[in-house]
Amino acid sequence: MNKKRWTALGLCIAILIVSFVIDATGRTEKMFFAEEEWEEVMLESGSESVVAVLEVSGVITARDTSGVFDEQEYHHDSFLKRLESVYENEDVKAIVLYVNSPGGGVSESDEIFQRIMSLKNENEKPLVVFMDQVAASGGYYIAAPADHIMATRNTITGSIGVIMQSINLHQLAENWGVEDATIKSGELKDLMNPLRNMEEEEREVMQSIIDEMHQFFVEAIVEGRGMDLEKVEKLADGRIFSGSQALQNGLVDSLGRFEDAVEKAKMISGNEDATVLILRQRSAFSWQHFLNGNQRLTMLEHLFLNHSSPRYPMPISTEHYPTPMYLWTY
Repeated sequence: MNKKRWTALGLCIAILIVSFVIDATGRTEKMFFAEEEWEEVMLESGSESVVAVLEVSGVITARDTSGVFDEQEYHHDSFLKRLESVYENEDVKAIVLYVNSPGGGVSESDEIFQRIMSLKNENEKPLVVFMDQVAASGGYYIAAPADHIMATRNTITGSIGVIMQSINLHQLAENWGVEDATIKSGELKDLMNPLRNMEEEEREVMQSIIDEMHQFFVEAIVEGRGMDLEKVEKLADGRIFSGSQALQNGLVDSLGRFEDAVEKAKMISGNEDATVLILRQRSAFSWQHFLNGNQRLTMLEHLFLNHSSPRYPMPISTEHYPTPMYLWTY
C-alpha cells in the first residue's frame, strides 16, 4: 500500500472513531419518521399536526444512477415508501406533492398513480400537487389523483401521450459493410432491430402497445380529475400547455406559488397552524449521515475494495433498447 493509501486509511479510521463517539452520545432524533435514509426538513414550525411535502424531481425512473459522492434527483423505491409512510402516519393531516419532472417510465408513472389512488381510498387525507417549472407527461400522470392541482402560469405541463424511440441504422450499416447476424425463434422476436428496416406488421404490433398505454393515460386523467372522456381525448395529442392554458382547459385547478399550495393543503385539512415538513431521500453522500453510522462500509469499499459486480441485484437498464415512456421529449 502506497503512502496516499495509508493517508486515506488513517483519515477514514479517524472519521470512524469520531462517528462511533457521536453514535454513543446519540446525535439526533427524528421528529416524525424513523427511517435513517430519509431526511426531514422543517419549513414551518407549528402544532403537532403535519403537512408533509414530498418531492418528485427529475426523470421518473426506477434505475439507480447515483454513486458515492454524486446525487440522483429521483429515487423510485424510496419515494413509494415515503408516500405510504405519510399516508399511514397519524400526525400527517395533508400532503403536498411537489412535481418538477418531464415524466419518465410508463411503469413507474403508473405505479405511482395506482399507489396514490389506493392510499387515498384507505386514508382520507387531502393531496395538493404543486407543479413547478415542468410537470409534463408522466409528471402530470402522477398528479391526476390530487384533490387540488396548482401550477405557475409558466409551468410546462400536458404532453399527454406515450413515446418510444429507436434509430434505423440499416442504410448506414450497408454503407459500412456491417451485416446483421441475429438468430431468433420467431419473425417478431427482434422487433425494432436498428440494423434492418421495420416491417409493417412490426409497426402495427408496436403501435398497438403504444395506443393501449396512451389509453391508460387518458383513463387515469378521467378517473383522477373527474373530467369528461371526450374532452381529455382532445387534449391528449401530445401537445404541451403553459400553466395558464392548463387552467383554461381544466387540467389544473389554480395558479400560484409553492407557498400557496401549502396554505391550500392546510385549509382543506382544517389545520391552519400545522407544522410543514419536507420528507426527502438523503443525498448520496453527506458528512452528517456518514458520521451517524451510515455509508461507512460503502465508503470504505469504494476506497479500498475492487468489486467486479454489484453486491445487490440491479434494476434492468433501459439504455440499450427502446422503452415506452410517459416523457416530454422529441
